Formats: sequence, C-alpha cells, structure tokens
Amino acid sequence: MSDVVSIGTYLPPWTTAVGNNIRRAKGPDEDAVTMAVAAGRAADPTASARLVVLVSRDFPLLEGGNGAVLLAGLSLPADVPVTEVLGGAPAVLDQITSAPAGTLVIAADDTETVASAAAALTGDQGSGAALIPLGRQTRSLPTTARGRDGKHHVYADARLQREIGVKSTLAQLRLDATQSVAAVAGVKAGQLEAGLDTSAAADDATVSGAALIRVLAAAIENGTSGLVLAVEQSCITAARLELGAAQPAITRDEAVTGELPRFSTADGVGIPISLAAYARAFEPKLRWEAAVFDERPGIDSAPQFPPRARVDDNGMLATDYRLVPLPRTGTVYTHTTVRIPVPDLPGPYSLAVIQLDKSPVRVLLKVTGVPAGEATVGQAGSVVLRKIASRSGIPDYGYAFWPNRVAAHPKSALDVQGELV
Repeated sequence: MSDVVSIGTYLPPWTTAVGNNIRRAKGPDEDAVTMAVAAGRAADPTASARLVVLVSRDFPLLEGGNGAVLLAGLSLPADVPVTEVLGGAPAVLDQITSAPAGTLVIAADDTETVASAAAALTGDQGSGAALIPLGRQTRSLPTTARGRDGKHHVYADARLQREIGVKSTLAQLRLDATQSVAAVAGVKAGQLEAGLDTSAAADDATVSGAALIRVLAAAIENGTSGLVLAVEQSCITAARLELGAAQPAITRDEAVTGELPRFSTADGVGIPISLAAYARAFEPKLRWEAAVFDERPGIDSAPQFPPRARVDDNGMLATDYRLVPLPRTGTVYTHTTVRIPVPDLPGPYSLAVIQLDKSPVRVLLKVTGVPAGEATVGQAGSVVLRKIASRSGIPDYGYAFWPNRVAAHPKSALDVQGELV
C-alpha cells in the first residue's frame, strides 16, 4: 500500500453556458492527453514518477497509443511504463489504492459535458495520506451506454439509478456505518445510505474520473478522514482515507479566461501527414529540449532549438551535443493573427514569436488560452502542450503559448466545491 503524496488538477480556461449553469469547456486544441499532461505536471513537477497510469473513457487514439506523447509532455523518460485504463471514478480509485510508490495516476475526461483532468502521485508509506482499499462491487446497470459506433444510449430513470445503482450496491459492500464519509464521487452524498454520516463529505456528482481525485483533494484540505466512495452507475469502489503528519501537496491549474470563442474551419483537404517527418520531429518537438555543444572554433555553446548538427570552422560536422530542458515561460516578442479559415485548423488563431525566459532561444508558437488577436508584445506567459492539428486522423501535438497564464498554485477546498459542473 502506498500513500498519496501530491495531487494536481486541471480545468480548461474556457467557459460555456448550459441553461442557467456555467461549466468549463475545452478549446479546439485540447483533448484528454493535453489535459492529462497539465494535471500530471501539476502533481509531479519534478518528473519523478516511475510508472504512469492514464484512466479515461475518451482516449484520442484507441490504436496507435497515447503513451509517447504523455511521457514527453510530462518530461519523463521514454522507458517509463505507461498503462492506459478504460474506466471512470471506480477505476481511478482502484488504480490509486493498488499503485506502488512512484506511480502517477491520471484521470482525464473529454466528453460533451465534462472536460477536466486530475492526477495523484504515490509515495512510500508514511509520506502522505493513506488510501486503504475496503472493497468493490462491479454490477451491471447500463443507464448510459456507448458502443463501438460511438453513439450514446441513455435510460433516463433517476430513481432506478439511485435505488438499484447506488443504494443496493452500497448495501452489498457491507461498509462500517460508524465511519464517516470523507469524499464521494459520481453521486451526491445525500443519496447514499441513510446510516452513513455524510455531514462532512466532499462530493461531486459529475460522471467523471477526475472528480474522484478532486474530492479526495478537498477532503485532504478539509482534514477529513473516513470513507472514500467512487460511484459509476452500479459499480462502486470503497477505500478509507487516513491522514498522517505529512500533508500531500495539492496544486490546481484552474485559471479562467472567459467564454469559449467561436471558431470556424474551412472546407477542403488539410495538410496530409507524413509519418516519416512526424517520427523525425517527434522527440525535438515534444521533449522541449535544446542542443548544447562544447565550444570550438565556429561553434558556440548557445542552445540550438530544434536540436541539429553544426559545422565548425574546419568544415567538420559536429553531431555530439547534450540536451538541456528549455524554459516553459517567456514573453511575446512579436505576433500576428490569421483570420482566413484554413482546412483542419480552427480559426481565427494567433501566432507569436516567444522569447524564452533566461534563454537566448526564440520560438514560433500558436497562442492558446486567450481569444485570437488579444496577445500583446511583452506579455508574459507559459508554454503548454496542445493539439496543434489533426492530420489524416492522427493528433499532431506540439507546444503553444498561453499569455498571462496564472501559475498553478495551492487552493483551498472551499474554492473547489461546485466549480466543476
């Protein structure tokens, strides 16, 4: 059994109105992988994980794999094992409670109603908050179903879901009713069995894997030990949260920009992908590293991005260099906005030359996180992973610049409650 030593959460900066409610919405350059990377970097900023588990029901690629992009975005070596798990909140809790120390468990949601991600990093016993598995019940009540054709089938019966899906399944777990509930995901705490004390429970009824980690973070910040319940239809996983002397670090990347702008895409055939070019560019583009050479006549030690060979004063080809991470913050050196619709590229969009902080390197990046045309010269911000385009059905990832991005920082549990609708 391992302890949770840190938690990171991510919400897209955009909002959209659904009836009288305002909820977060992803931009056209975000998906489950980009959101997973944002949450994972918040939970593991030093890239210390030795195993990565990604839990989602919305993987960008079902064949072809998402692991290489995930590891590169997290600044983890390519030899770190990656496991992709299909599931929701119960699967997330299962993975955390069974994970060895050094495991980064990431949950990512990319549906029509939920866009979010959260991650938990495990450590040795006594180094954080303990999650002790108590049991699980896996039953079948597919009130919402989605098959290979991608179509959703909904059986709208809230009473059936509450009585059979939740209460009947909980009864089979035979939990100790003397324990209070610290956190519950997938259902409101008030819908649990009457005998359970839910007065101090952090809850989130969103059908979301990330919701489990979010309510776990809220319980830890509130100092509430007790039962942790993850509910999805008629599947429930239960664990007990025990808080020790070591408080897990909790970081939230949840800045709000405003309403999601309207985008349009031109009809026509976009730029087809060349997998040979894709493979050549993958490491230098996604690892965000520059080449540094030892000085010799004609070759200085200035970082080169993308990494490439150089020729010295004697005409000798120099290919030996070391890779160094590039800064992930910078300022706008110059910018422009493309307003003509382009196939495969939602527009309008802005491009900017970014002067990286404490580095001579300047890079050309798309602008994200703000409406097109709003970036200004000298504006500071962060470099973040984004889906630049989709070419021949394959997501083409790269980095974009987010102006005025607020750095991820600890946030109180009171600020979290009810933020994810």
